Amino acid sequence: MPDIKNYLKRLFTPRRVAIASISLCVVIAFMILFDQALMPWYTKHGEALAVPNIVAKRYEIAKEILEAQGLVAVKGGEKHDADLPFGYIVEQNPRANRLVKQGRRVYLTISVGEPELEVPGLVGLSEKNALERIKSHGLRIGEILYEFMPNELADVVVSQSEAVGNRVKASTSLDITVSLGRPTENVTVPSVLAKTLDVARREIAKAGLTVGAIKFQVSEQFLPNTVIDQSIEGGASTKLGTSLDLTVTTVDPQP
Repeated sequence: MPDIKNYLKRLFTPRRVAIASISLCVVIAFMILFDQALMPWYTKHGEALAVPNIVAKRYEIAKEILEAQGLVAVKGGEKHDADLPFGYIVEQNPRANRLVKQGRRVYLTISVGEPELEVPGLVGLSEKNALERIKSHGLRIGEILYEFMPNELADVVVSQSEAVGNRVKASTSLDITVSLGRPTENVTVPSVLAKTLDVARREIAKAGLTVGAIKFQVSEQFLPNTVIDQSIEGGASTKLGTSLDLTVTTVDPQP
């Protein structure tokens, strides 16, 4: 035990302790200086700039933001974008928050707006084929109208809301009118049970009937907006234009 005490006394002499303390203080002081002074100076002088996020901003504004940070805006290309209008930034390279040197070029991809698509010809097609063609051309299905037309075959598209060959935005919905053929005195009631209200409306109209009163009922057995009852049983015969009342499910209004 005495040997250990003597060894420690020889190792930790007052002079060595003083030197170690001074060295530790110097290291701490340098770390504080580096963090508080040298790094801000280094960044300020353009050696480590964080690229700002300029996506979804107009090109002119994005350019001003980049130049204010000591960076250079460069048009890197154009791209169709359904969400951003013409002239807005879609992509940037380098990406936001990346550290770069002052004067670094930031390449910007600019939106040229929503793409335009050519309207296909739908008249003369069956309803099913017309809907498939609308989808295959990247357009949306709009309203489907049904009319009795003595001089037209049933289930044939007789008109469309946009002229063939027109160029329209991809978000455009195409409406069509479908012939129900020659009107008859009586029609067959379709069964719309377990179908959504939108599908039920379409099938009722296609049958030459109309939707009457709609009653909403809370149900845990079926998804919301599902038809669970109809006033005239499917398969029954009724007069053309008769109203069909529906009961449709809804979510429980209570929390």
